[in-house]
Parts: sequence; C-alpha cells; structure tokens
Amino acid sequence: MTDTENLFHQLSKSALAYPDTMMEIKGEIKGRAFFPAGKGTFDNSDSLSDKSIMVLGQDFDSETSYKVSLKNGQEDADKNPTWRNLRAFLTDVGKSPNDCFFTNAIMGIRRGDVSVGKSPAFKDNNFIRACQNFFLYQLEVQKPEVIFVLGKYVARFLATQAEEIVLTSADLSDWKNFKNFAEIDKKGHQIKKDIVFKNGIKTNLVLLTHPSYRPVNIHRRSFNNYVGHEAEVKMVQEILSL
Repeated sequence: MTDTENLFHQLSKSALAYPDTMMEIKGEIKGRAFFPAGKGTFDNSDSLSDKSIMVLGQDFDSETSYKVSLKNGQEDADKNPTWRNLRAFLTDVGKSPNDCFFTNAIMGIRRGDVSVGKSPAFKDNNFIRACQNFFLYQLEVQKPEVIFVLGKYVARFLATQAEEIVLTSADLSDWKNFKNFAEIDKKGHQIKKDIVFKNGIKTNLVLLTHPSYRPVNIHRRSFNNYVGHEAEVKMVQEILSL
C-alpha cells in the first residue's frame, strides 16, 4: 500500500461524522489537488515519506469550486490564488512543490460557494476532534521536517484542546487565542521548534499568511528586523536551516 493509499484507507476507516455544513471527499480529483480531494502531491506521486514539508491548509474549498476542479481533473495551479501565491513563495525560499505534501487540517469541503474565512466545521467540536486525530495520522505517515501552517485558523486548530485534554501538542498553546499576526510576531511565536505531538512525532512549524490573501495581508508580518514578504521568507529560511 502506498502512502497516499494508506491515508485514504485510514480516512475511510475513520468514518467521520461530517456536519451538515461539510461534504465528504476522498481523492475524487485524480490530478493535482490538496488532500483529501486529491493525493496532495504536486507531481501526483503516491509517496509522502520522501516529502520534507507538510503544507497545512484549513479545509479544501467550497462545493462550487470543488466541482470545477473535479471537472478539470485538477486544481488550476496558475489561476487558483492559493496555488499561484504558494508556488511563488516556495520559489523564493528555494523549495520545489515536489518537496511538499499539500493537505488540510479539516477533512471535507464546505457546502455552497463560500470558501474563505473560518471553516463552518469549527462549530462541531466532535468533528474537529476527529480531524485532529486524523491530522496526527497524517504526521505519522509523512513525518515532515517542517510544517507550513497556512493562516490563523489552522494554527488554532492545532492548539485547540478539549476540557484541558491536549489533542495535538501542548507546545502550541501560544496559538490558541491570539488576535492577529501582529500579536504573534511581536511575541516571537511565529516559529515553533522541536514540537512533540501527542503521537510522539517531533517537527518544526512556521505560521504563515494564508496564500489566498497573501498580497493584501503580507505587509502586516514582521520577523527580527524584517517586514512583509521578506519577513516570512526569513522565517522559513530559519526553520529550514534547523
């Protein structure tokens, strides 16, 4: 069984109870697409353990956009703003998309045509906990050296606890209730080194502006004496050098 087959098999076994706001998907897009709509590899490879970077988004997309990608057989890496801005950023930090596993924290897609903002899945605590458990399984399969955390909602997903029970890693508590990136950057919490997750996997994380809104939000970032785009480049370069 390949790495991607393993994940899809485990996702099927998980029998997630999807809330009414979310639709189930399991690899229906055969070409390039974020997991779980596709394999999550840029070159459509079945291997994940050879990818050093996990690129972790919030959830896949809206039902409307998903149908377009399904019809086309892949997500459009040139027109889709997430892919377009993410590819440009990877080039600037000296990495290829083929070094990455592109996946999501929350399984499934949003019903309707709205794909931005906080996922409606967050209203269902049991579903979020199940997705956190599946995220841990993704970690076990890939064992990434670095996780690129795309946006504040993904950071909060990783830091969320249930009745004081740690669901992913106690080392990420700084990301639980922060207001904005300015607060995170001022406190120096944008990089997390040697984080040990509940399943024993240890890795490094960097909190990045979500690429879909990168052009309008990137100016807010700071790191050491750098601001904007250069600040995020330096964050990633530091985390990649560990």
